[in-house]
Amino acid sequence: MPPVARELAFEERVALFVFALHREECAALLAHFAEGPRRAATSLVDELARADSPTRQARLTREFGARADGPRRLRELIVEASPAMRLALVEQLPEAQRALFPHLAPVAPVAPAMRAIAARLVREALR
Repeated sequence: MPPVARELAFEERVALFVFALHREECAALLAHFAEGPRRAATSLVDELARADSPTRQARLTREFGARADGPRRLRELIVEASPAMRLALVEQLPEAQRALFPHLAPVAPVAPAMRAIAARLVREALR
């Protein structure tokens, strides 16, 4: 998805919001927009629908911001994780989030399957 150099119009932000929460309802909502705004919003939604999940999530985060409770959700995740999973989680944290856990540092190699699970858990905690 190409980067957007302009701020989105209201109808495009509404379309993104509905797409994120109720994708199946998006077309019904857009049908009620005026012709010009409907075309712009539909184009944006179609673009998002074709994108892969990480691209969609990145776009939504860019437009709406990161979760305010992301650090709290990460803390809860790490506290509840087993010691081995905790190390895998810390390895997957974005640099900005890693500063929240200075006492945890990756010390041993993590199995690929555990790394994949940890990456998914971190993504879900932050979105």
